[in-house]
Amino acid sequence: MLKPPSVKNASLLPAALLLALVGCASEPPAGSPPSGSGPSSTAARSAPRAEGERIRAVTLDAVDRPADSTLRAIADLGATHLVLVSFGFQRGPHATRIQVHTGGDEEGDDWYSETDAGIRALARRADSLGMGLVLKPHLWVGREGDSRLDISFEKETDGQAWQQQYRRFLLHYARLAEEVEADLLVVGTELAGTTTSRADFWRRLIADVRAVYSGKLTYAANWHEEYEAVPFWDALDYVGVQGYFPLSEQDDPSVGVLVEGWQPYRRALRRVSAEAGKPVFFTELGYRNARTAAAEPWHWPAEGDAPAPRLQARLYEAFFQEVWPRPWVAGAALWKWPADPEHRRPAGFMPRGPAARAIQREFEEAAPATR
Repeated sequence: MLKPPSVKNASLLPAALLLALVGCASEPPAGSPPSGSGPSSTAARSAPRAEGERIRAVTLDAVDRPADSTLRAIADLGATHLVLVSFGFQRGPHATRIQVHTGGDEEGDDWYSETDAGIRALARRADSLGMGLVLKPHLWVGREGDSRLDISFEKETDGQAWQQQYRRFLLHYARLAEEVEADLLVVGTELAGTTTSRADFWRRLIADVRAVYSGKLTYAANWHEEYEAVPFWDALDYVGVQGYFPLSEQDDPSVGVLVEGWQPYRRALRRVSAEAGKPVFFTELGYRNARTAAAEPWHWPAEGDAPAPRLQARLYEAFFQEVWPRPWVAGAALWKWPADPEHRRPAGFMPRGPAARAIQREFEEAAPATR
């Protein structure tokens, strides 16, 4: 089994680097009820919007303000939700300070979808197209090669300081999520060095978030050696998994081979869902248009990658055939859609051609699971 350090390279690289440099046993049904209550001043929302409907989300990478045609294309794909990623910045895995960038305006191009103003504007635009919103805060850690999976502290005083900083960071987005009526908030992304060692902190944080935010909650666990060990799934509404599972080492695997590759992960996901009593939401699921996508789906596109559009389509077909229909699956957030599709990388994550058609077919036919 391949053991990648992280899938952080599938994040919003240009904005993140620039800001870092300037230093600012039975199967539970999908859509289980929440384990806590939100603020009394706001009627609780539920995601998905229709009873039994899976969350069909697409992550938008909008450093610049996206054109209306971009949002319409996502809606036309059959998406029910738009996912927005915003960053906090930490100088290294053992640093205790988290810088938060919330500036910019609705008309500017200052890391548009990461700013509060951009999030507010995109929430309105998504709603006008019939889509809900998912907020998914990330931490960007240090320089290239550092990983948020490695965040940990030898001194407890440092750990406590980091907890205060992260609580401030996350509660900012919890309040913003409530303001824009986001259906789902991701309370953390791939922070494996803290999830088991600081489980009490996460439970307190989740309770604090529920006091100010009335939507649903999940945590985005790395697929490798984290999601099976998270001790607080019961406090959330979904088991959240970054779904970059390696499926085959073959150069050009068939759908059947890829389906077979899903088997151990499907069994493990079902077990975790049953133990937690919560359905699984794939907080990220994506495949590059590249020949190595089946073996190493987490890798960021590199110069010289040979496009493989049919393989990209088969990877999605295998997921929709083998995993998507399961009753313990609440939905998936596809990674990812650029603000300007014409400037995409040829071997990037954006689904085009046969992959897009496979997604659209499944998204449009999505219905409550029966098996």
